[in-house]
Amino acid sequence: MMWPFKRKPEIEQRASLGVTLEYMDHRRRGLLTDGKVPLSATVGAALHFWTSGFAMLDLAPVPVDPATLAAMGRDLLLKGETCWHIRADGSALMLDHVAYWDELASGRFHLHIAHPHETETRKALADEVLRLTINADPATPWQGRSPFQMMGLSPALLAEIEKAVSNATSYTGKGLLPMPSTIPEDQQQKAATGLQSSSLAVVSSKADFAHQTGGHASEFRRVDLTPDLGKADLNTFTADLHNRLLAGCGVPPALVTGNGNAGAMREGYRLFALQTILPLARQCLPELTRKIGVQTVSIDQMMSADVAGRARAVGVLTGAGVPLDKAMRLVGWDND
Repeated sequence: MMWPFKRKPEIEQRASLGVTLEYMDHRRRGLLTDGKVPLSATVGAALHFWTSGFAMLDLAPVPVDPATLAAMGRDLLLKGETCWHIRADGSALMLDHVAYWDELASGRFHLHIAHPHETETRKALADEVLRLTINADPATPWQGRSPFQMMGLSPALLAEIEKAVSNATSYTGKGLLPMPSTIPEDQQQKAATGLQSSSLAVVSSKADFAHQTGGHASEFRRVDLTPDLGKADLNTFTADLHNRLLAGCGVPPALVTGNGNAGAMREGYRLFALQTILPLARQCLPELTRKIGVQTVSIDQMMSADVAGRARAVGVLTGAGVPLDKAMRLVGWDND
C-alpha cells in the first residue's frame, strides 16, 4: 500500500497543438472585420455590390439607416452572419455593431463592441441581440456560412494564383552574372558595384580567363531570373475563376463586363436585385420583425432606376390588351 502523503502531484493537461492552430485560424478569419485586411479585386467587387444593394433596401415601418444596412451586407458576405446590440437612446432605437460575441446557455450573450482605444464587453439577453445568418449548416443552424466558404477551393485557388503572380514580380528584370573563381575578390566587388550603380565595370576579359584558366564560355553571361508565366496560361483560367467567384456570390458576371454591353448589364442588374438581394432580405425579415418590428422589406429603390425596362414592360402589357392603369400598377409606377 502506497503512503498517501507521497502521491505524485497531478500533471496539468493542456490542449494539443491542433486546437491552438484551429483557434489561430479562426482568429485570422475574424480579422476580416478589420478594414486593414487586404482583399482581392474579385472579393472587393462582390463586396461592393452586396453593400450597395443592402444600403438601398427599404424597411418599414421601422427605418434603418443605409450605413447600418451596408454593414449588414458586408458581414453576411464575408462571414455569413452579423450581430447587433439593440438599445434605446431616448425614444430612438439604436443598433450597435458587435465585432465578435459569445453565445451562452439560456439565451445569454457576451457582446464585444470595438471602440478606437478599447473593446467594450456587454451582457445581453437574446431579445436584445439582432442576429442575421445565411447559408446555415443543418448541423449548426445557429451559425451562418459565407458564400466563399461554400465555394470550396475556388477562392483559395484564386488567392494562390494572385500570390504566385505577386511573388513573380519581385524577380522581374533581375538576373545573375556568373564569374570565374579565379577573378580576384576586389575585382568581383568592383564589377558588382559598377553594375548596381549603372556605371562601367572594368575586369579582365572573358577570353583571357578562358584561355589562361580553362574557364567555361558561359561565365560572364547573364542569367535572366524573370519568371516565364506564359507557360502557365493563367489569363484565361484566372478570368474564368473570377467569374465563378462572382456567380457564387450571386453577382452576375455581366455586371462587371468590360465589353460595354449595356443590355447585358441591365439584365444582370435585374437578376442581382431579384435573385440575390431580395431573397436575402426576405430571409432576414423574420428576425428583423421579431426584434425591431420591421414588417416589410422592398427593393423599390433599386428597381426605380430601371426606367427603360419598366417602360418596355408597360408597352408589352398594353399591347397585349392590359389596361394602362393596371399596367402602370404592375410595373410599380402607380404611386409615382
